[in-house]
Amino acid sequence: MSQFCITQTGQNLKKNTNMKSMKQAIAFSLLVGAFFSCEDQSITRQETTPAIDPTVANATPAALGGTIKNGPSLPLPTITEQTYVPANDLFAHTRCRAWRITWPTYPVGTNANLIPTVFSVKSGGLNSFNYLNNTAAANTYKTNFNLYHNTKLETANTLWAELTHAFNAGSKMETTYFNKTKHSAASVETWVKGRPELFKIYWEHEAISPFTEIANYQPGEIYLFRIIDHNTETPDQYGGIRIVSMTPRIIEVYLAEPNE
Repeated sequence: MSQFCITQTGQNLKKNTNMKSMKQAIAFSLLVGAFFSCEDQSITRQETTPAIDPTVANATPAALGGTIKNGPSLPLPTITEQTYVPANDLFAHTRCRAWRITWPTYPVGTNANLIPTVFSVKSGGLNSFNYLNNTAAANTYKTNFNLYHNTKLETANTLWAELTHAFNAGSKMETTYFNKTKHSAASVETWVKGRPELFKIYWEHEAISPFTEIANYQPGEIYLFRIIDHNTETPDQYGGIRIVSMTPRIIEVYLAEPNE
């Protein structure tokens, strides 16, 4: 299987007001360990987190992520984000946001509550159970699924044992369903870069009996997902998750969304 990875870039992109050119542009941005902030908790930079490039090195502490001030902390994962807009105008109505997450190798016995593991597709934020349980419930409501903890993919609204605010959250949280696909990494790369709407199309063809959790995922596996908002007026969201490697733990997340 050819390896598809999201590369890092520090290039600054200028806005182009010409709509046709804009559709053909690829917007790059970097996001390292983004955590939700709240009024009564400040965010502090983790000095053990390596800078990716000068852009990140000169970023504000909040942009680099952090943890509750004066609370326990661990080295943070590195997150790289890219947005792909198909060059073909016929498919440019849908773009793909893609994240590559690389976790540090944590020692055996590390407190699992401190490891960033719960992901939000809206913000690209990755948070630990400890952070979410010690901040406003609204932060938990914005999350979508678990990536690292227990080597399991699981919709966040069923993490009742781990997330205090998920229990009885009801319709305040979205539900994510997963389905393993046999498509290769090379095939999925063409969806990401050239036709993101295929995440929805293949989900509708393949997801006969999807699951809200996938235990013991393995390197090389790729899963499609569907996120359902219990507000019936909100369209479902589709994307994919690729397990790149286990040591170090590297996972890629792809989200198809309207190119507006």
